[in-house]
Amino acid sequence: VRNTQLQGRTEETVGLYNECKCDFWSSLCEDSRQIGACDYAAEYCCGDYRYFEGYATFIYLNSPQCYCDFYNYAENELGYSLKPRALNINEEFTNPCGPFKIHWSSTYSDERESLEAIYNATNGQNWRSNDGWRDETVDHCQWYGISCDDEGHVTGIDLRDNNLAGRFPVYTRYVNSNGNPVLVNEWQQSKYGLANLYKLQTLNLAENKLTGMIEYRPLYNLRHLSYWDVAGNQLSGVLDAQVAPSLKYADFSNNGFTSMRRFVQYKVSSFQSLRF
Repeated sequence: VRNTQLQGRTEETVGLYNECKCDFWSSLCEDSRQIGACDYAAEYCCGDYRYFEGYATFIYLNSPQCYCDFYNYAENELGYSLKPRALNINEEFTNPCGPFKIHWSSTYSDERESLEAIYNATNGQNWRSNDGWRDETVDHCQWYGISCDDEGHVTGIDLRDNNLAGRFPVYTRYVNSNGNPVLVNEWQQSKYGLANLYKLQTLNLAENKLTGMIEYRPLYNLRHLSYWDVAGNQLSGVLDAQVAPSLKYADFSNNGFTSMRRFVQYKVSSFQSLRF
């Protein structure tokens, strides 16, 4: 049973993502090719969405790229259009790969705030090198370990062996500008961290002291990420090698991962090197 909330002409799911149900329904979707199973798999794997009744339109709140991949898989492999199951709506999902890609962008200030949140969450004041970080007179593209494109979007983070400590900084802030808690699925307005750096291509956080489990689902929105190195930390839980759709190199070695999530067909990836 899913909790929903009605707001005027909109309906919204809350807390839809479920890892166990994601694994169950996605295996039925891919292996048994049961059409309805792909609907449930998309919801449990990709998370919450909002439906605008007046426009018969959906906004994908947690992982638009995940919904995009399921949408393409169902259409191309099964000749089927995904339908919502958590809400009692007699509609097909609108194309998550189309006009709402605008939700996968971030502003200059968003990216700076995300880097600041990473700094705060990983003991930045005690890094081996933090030149430029948190200095209001220095452009964030000039901060130690940061590379940007011509528009100021962060494309590379190289903080290898730099004494980062704490939980893996997918998201680090769960309050609004007034300091009040916000709904978890309002991540675009409330959370800052790696998952908001939409143009990121390379990430090297190897040989640090990062701990805990990685929240992979939001990272799947990083459609340009091709290089991922988190070797030599203290990370644990499940290892998901398909953390991003364009990943070609990934190193998860020398951590405390206990299992590896199976490769799934709806996630497109072409590895050149994988270490774990």
